[in-house]
Amino acid sequence: MDNKLTGDTMLLKRVVYIGIIALAVTISTIAAFASGEVTVVQTNRSFNPDVIEVAKDTIIHFANEDEFIHQIYVKSDTTNFDSAEQVPGTTIDIPFNADGTFEVRCHIHPKMRLTVTVK
Repeated sequence: MDNKLTGDTMLLKRVVYIGIIALAVTISTIAAFASGEVTVVQTNRSFNPDVIEVAKDTIIHFANEDEFIHQIYVKSDTTNFDSAEQVPGTTIDIPFNADGTFEVRCHIHPKMRLTVTVK
């Protein structure tokens, strides 16, 4: 009987844990749409997160928390941006004012990619 109770308790803990994670992801997504501002961190020569969905007219803050210089850019029919070299510890703001899906890249580190979907 004790083993069954322990098994049921473990299952309940797992269900609660999964529910908390799902709620946190939902709140983060809602916050991105509601706030109009989102921060993406550059670290280990990558964007974190590397996929993001935001509302139209959102400003994305690109925080360079890496030990390397970055130079980010976006090139599309509706959104174009090309930063100067961004030294560690600095932040660059890019407004996303058009609907669509955009790829943010780094001139210096070509493997760095961020996909931004604007709705």
